[in-house]
Amino acid sequence: MAQDVSGCVHKPFWEGFPYGDIHRSMTPDVLHQLYQGVFKHLVSWCQLALGKDELDQRIRRLPPAYGTRHFKNGISALSQISGGERKDMVRILLVCLAGKIPNSAIVACRSLLDFIYQAQNTTHDDTTLGYMQDALNTFQQNHAIFVKMGIRKDFNIPKFHSLLHYIDAIHLYGTTDNYNTEMFERLHIDLAKEAWRATNRKDERPQMIQWVTRQEKIASFESYISWRERKEMRSQPPLLKNKAGCPITLTKRPHSANCPLDKIETLHSVPAFTRDLKKYLANLESIGLARYTIPFQKLDVFHHVKFSPTSLDDQKQEWDTIKATPSIKGKPSRFDTAVIVVDDNAESTELKVRLYLVFLLFYSRRLYRY
Repeated sequence: MAQDVSGCVHKPFWEGFPYGDIHRSMTPDVLHQLYQGVFKHLVSWCQLALGKDELDQRIRRLPPAYGTRHFKNGISALSQISGGERKDMVRILLVCLAGKIPNSAIVACRSLLDFIYQAQNTTHDDTTLGYMQDALNTFQQNHAIFVKMGIRKDFNIPKFHSLLHYIDAIHLYGTTDNYNTEMFERLHIDLAKEAWRATNRKDERPQMIQWVTRQEKIASFESYISWRERKEMRSQPPLLKNKAGCPITLTKRPHSANCPLDKIETLHSVPAFTRDLKKYLANLESIGLARYTIPFQKLDVFHHVKFSPTSLDDQKQEWDTIKATPSIKGKPSRFDTAVIVVDDNAESTELKVRLYLVFLLFYSRRLYRY
């Protein structure tokens, strides 16, 4: 600074722009402002309100469920928490606060989480922007509880002040995924860090360029192979897909092959399975239930299914697993709960408490038809 090398800018480039407003160049950043900033503060407040040990115990006691990460050791011991881990925490934090902190504090936390999710909408209109404003107003009306509890002295936090500018920025520049830094940080890993690790650390730049070029060629070839496979599969029987059109994949071999129907009823605690299966198959064939007989007495059972959930971004395809595993060799059973959409408008849903029924019905339908 003494040599004026890294000091202040005496004459900014935008000084002669009569309609220029340099403040508008500071756009919202979901990753660093919301997840690594606002939510990071919120977690620290909750740890002070409940105690780190109490919050960790509540997080550890949460049962594994689809769409959520199970922090078996809690979160207080985590260091250098990534954006993905923050997103996993957002999904489970609110439920861990119930019954332990004042209602106004829970409302403040809920409204802040609502704002974080609403800010990531890929499309916006006056209605969704109204949701964001309502969430922000609710937080401002209830955040004084943290001052009363002695957790905060004030809310003069720059990243919280940035929340006031999100709606204006969306009006000016569109949705936040247009200027979120998460995508570029991911590219920094894929195109710089991984390329650096592939070199011998000597004259690294040409090696990095060559490595990135080869990765692009491999990705292009894989895209071509996928296109050919999709083209060839058009004449084949359709695969199982979810409502988003993503394939539902099963293992090549069943976990329990040729399992008798009565054993399925015992292992999975469903005494009415044979009756429901008979009713399902009779409906497929449009035959009266009283005249229909199940043409088999054994089924191959799959204990889990894997599929790609709908993501907020298009950076990387993620896969999730829903398990329906009976008690084996003393290990506790696990039956994940899933909500299955049965109406195209998503107006009507059916709750399957025992998800393995879906697997068995999927398989029985395939077996019976082919």
